[in-house]
Formats: sequence, structure tokens, C-alpha cells
Amino acid sequence: MIELALFENFLVALALGALIGLEREYARYQKKVHNYAGIRTYPLIALFGALGAYFGATISPWILITSIILMGLLIIAAYFAFAEHNYHHYSGATSEVAGFLTFFIGVLCYYGEFTFATALAIIMTIILYARSILHNFAKKIKKNELSDTLKFAVISFLILPFLPDKGYGPLEMFNPHTIWLMVVFISGIGFIGYILMKWFGEKGVTLAGLLGGLVSSTATTTSFASRSLKEKKIYLPLAAGVILANGVMFIRVLIEVFVLNKDLFSTLIIPVIILILTTGTFTFFLWKKASKVKAKLQLESPFTLAPALKFGFFFALILALVKIGEYYFQSKGVYLVSFISGFADVDAITLSLSQLAKNSALIEVAKHGIVTAVLTNVAVKAGIAYWFGGKEFGRIVLGFFAALIILGLVLLWML
Repeated sequence: MIELALFENFLVALALGALIGLEREYARYQKKVHNYAGIRTYPLIALFGALGAYFGATISPWILITSIILMGLLIIAAYFAFAEHNYHHYSGATSEVAGFLTFFIGVLCYYGEFTFATALAIIMTIILYARSILHNFAKKIKKNELSDTLKFAVISFLILPFLPDKGYGPLEMFNPHTIWLMVVFISGIGFIGYILMKWFGEKGVTLAGLLGGLVSSTATTTSFASRSLKEKKIYLPLAAGVILANGVMFIRVLIEVFVLNKDLFSTLIIPVIILILTTGTFTFFLWKKASKVKAKLQLESPFTLAPALKFGFFFALILALVKIGEYYFQSKGVYLVSFISGFADVDAITLSLSQLAKNSALIEVAKHGIVTAVLTNVAVKAGIAYWFGGKEFGRIVLGFFAALIILGLVLLWML
């Protein structure tokens, strides 16, 4: 007797196939695709995949293999049939490939891999729906942009994986993998910012700042400071992006503490929330002011390795100083270590102090240590913005970050 759960698997396969088929049906009515398959055919293809997997598991694996071959032959036959019938207007095999992938989504549903199958179906539908956007974006790509994309791929996926992830030198202070990872971060944030700016204009900078803050607000600051020297007319959106990335860093610290130590979180939330609200208010003010900027963007190469290498060297130096400070001055107290750590990174000291403060007697010490590291990190980013960025950009970021540090010190003293 067939179990009820099996019917659920088939129903999920039908639903995911229907999602893909709905998009293809819509595209067909919009005259964007040929009449290959639609709202009825794709659910049947997914069901075919689920049934093939079912009979393959209960009777013989050869049934599933035969189903895959049969599905492939049907799609190939459909492709050539439509290509011959619409010789002058037929192009691509997107719908056919989508149909073949839908078959395997049905297979995944039979085996209960609903999360994976759903994710694939949604990604497929988004890619299919974004046809016009992707084609228009590809048409606008220049030769040097494609070349720079390949360069970024090389430093990210060819060089980084082969660098040893261990410390070298005195106190193991130099880690090639960590240092190069920062180079990739900076290049990647600049690359993402370039793409978002090309799609959304100046508003794309703010989006890039939001994404960059999730990875590294310091790297975002360096990348945007470098761009502010070239794109001087959009210094306001760039400054807003840096300040927003810094605000995201505050949120990231709160999340890390919440996960590791709820008691510490309850004492830390008020000062950090005040810093977040202050940052959000000023960012909104800058964003409103930046929206009035009508300057035409003159975007340059998205891949600028020189500033990334410069920051990589700077990061390596700061990391070495942190190692030396931790080794020689650890006995001097948590605050000195927090201050030194803030020059390079706030995540490491946040996680360490959250663990340390599981002893309730150290909660106040941990709270002050984390805030100290955060404010030190803000000061470092203020210096990067001022020394590596354009004049207007540097003044705005330095001015606000200085005010933020003063506010943080007051909160540290009061709370």
C-alpha cells in the first residue's frame, strides 16, 4: 500500500514544476519564448521524474536510468522540431534545459530532498524570469570589464585556495591565507559595488555598503575610499555606504554576542542600539541628500588590485601588532587587548569576550572591552577614509565617526 508521505512527495514535485511552468507560460504570452512547454507540461515533467525515481527504487534502478534517457531524447526531439519549424525566429534552448532540470527536481522530491529541490526551483524561476535583465546587462559589458572579471576570478578561486592557512614568523603573526582573503574581500566589495552601481546608479553604492558590512566594514571603507578619489561627484553616496557598513558591523556584534552569551547581550544592547540608531539616522539623512545628486556616473574598472594590496599590507601590519600586544601585554588586562584588537578586527575579540563573560563576574569587563574594540575599529576606519579617500568623502566620514566615538565613550562611562 502506498504511504501518504509518498503522495506528499509527488504533490511537492507537481507544485515546483507548476512554479517553473507558470513563468514559462507567462513568458510565452509575453512573446519572449517559443511554444515549447508551459503551465501544464512542466508539472508533468516533474511528476515523471518523481515516478521514475519511485519505480527505480521499488522495481529496478534501470527504470530511472531509462526515464532519464527518454526525457533527454524527448527534449532533443522537441528542440530540433521547433528549430526546424521556426528557423528564422528560434534561438536558444533555455526552455528545453529547464525542462530537463525540472525532471531531476521531481527525482529530488521523491527522495524527500524538499529544501534542495525548492531552492533549485526558485533559482531556476528567477533566472528564467530575469531573461531580459541578464541579456541587457551582458550587452552592456565592455571588453575591459570582462577581462577584469576574469582577473578577480583568478585571485579569488585560483590563488586563495592554494595559500597555506597557518601562521609564519615570530608568534606566527603572518598568515598568507588570511591576508590574501582581505585582498579578495576588498576587490570583491568593489566588484559588487560596481555591478550594483551599473544597475541602480548611485543607490547601488548604498546596497554595496549594506552587503559589505556583513563581510568586512573595514574592507568596504577602503574600497569606497579608493573609489571616492575617482568618482568625486558621488562622494555623498559613497560616504553613506561606508557609514551604513559600519552600522551593519554593530548589528553583527550584537548577533554574535546574542548567540554566545544572553546575559552579556542584555547589558550590551542599550549602548550598541543607541549607536545603531544614530548611524541609521545619519545614513538616512545622507541618502536623502545624495538622491538629489544628478551627476552622470563615469564608472571605471571594477577591479583595482593596487588599493587592495595596499590594504592587505596594512592589515598584515596591524595583525602583527595585535599578536605582539596580546603576547606581551595580556597580563595588563582585557581593555588593552580589546583596544589593540580593534585595530584589525572586532569579531575575534567579541567572540573571545563573550566566552570569557560566561563567568558572571566578568560581564561588565567584557561589555566595556567589546565597546572599546568597536570604537577603536571605528577610529581606524575614520583614518582610512580620511587618508585614502577624497577630501569631501573623508571629511564627512571622519566627522561623523568622531562624533560616534565621543557618543560611545559617553555611553561607556554612563552605562
